[in-house]
Amino acid sequence: MKRKIFAFTFLTLYILITGFNCNVYGNGSGKIIVLLYHHLLKDSENTNKGNSSVVSAENFEKQMEYLHNNGYNTITAELLSEYLKFKKSLPKKSILITFDDGYKSNYEYAYPILKKYGFNASIFIVTGLIPDKPQDFDPNRLSYMSRKEIEKSKDVFEYACHTHNLHKLDSNGESVLLSSDRADIIKDLRTSRQLVPTKFLSYPYGQYNKQIKDILSEEGFELAFTVNKGAVNTRSNRLELNRVPVFYDTSIYDFKKILNSPF
Repeated sequence: MKRKIFAFTFLTLYILITGFNCNVYGNGSGKIIVLLYHHLLKDSENTNKGNSSVVSAENFEKQMEYLHNNGYNTITAELLSEYLKFKKSLPKKSILITFDDGYKSNYEYAYPILKKYGFNASIFIVTGLIPDKPQDFDPNRLSYMSRKEIEKSKDVFEYACHTHNLHKLDSNGESVLLSSDRADIIKDLRTSRQLVPTKFLSYPYGQYNKQIKDILSEEGFELAFTVNKGAVNTRSNRLELNRVPVFYDTSIYDFKKILNSPF
């Protein structure tokens, strides 16, 4: 009898505190999968299939269709931040889709596909590469989203920081962010945020160190994303968040495994 009274009391308190919100997070286990994409091309356009980061537009659509048909809900980095900070409720089967760099192909292919399924995504953009005017899309060269395209696509995309002019490798093959002076990093981040106001960043090449994390914290960044494979949960370091890259050879079978992985 005492156990029943305790259980009832606990349930009553829970309802009062949460408003009886029974939504679950992520895949139902409290984990959020953050997918990482870069560049999209149609299979017929891709002449360099050895570049694993170039995902076919056809496969991307199959993946989004699978998410849609299986009840997944896309969230923004803003909502993820609120979940991690305040444990704010998220829709059932929430997932965050991200793109790095800000290629024109994100606008050309990802934008209409995401819009078709009512999805959102976050683009971590290198603001120093944003052209003033739209560039013609050419699958044989890299081009970037223009200011006009960024504004036009905000109904689908949330834009965040991938630095302004520090997305480069040094002679040792390491991100220049690691070896830059503190003052230069701060100046770069502030310049980027003047163009794209945000509290979120993805590390160029996924590389970071304590100095960079300290600067992000001091500058008011709330989330920073790596390329370390894994899920995100409320115990995650908010400046070292995992993502799961999607590659050219990621089959729909592999994609399903990602979504259901225990990590």
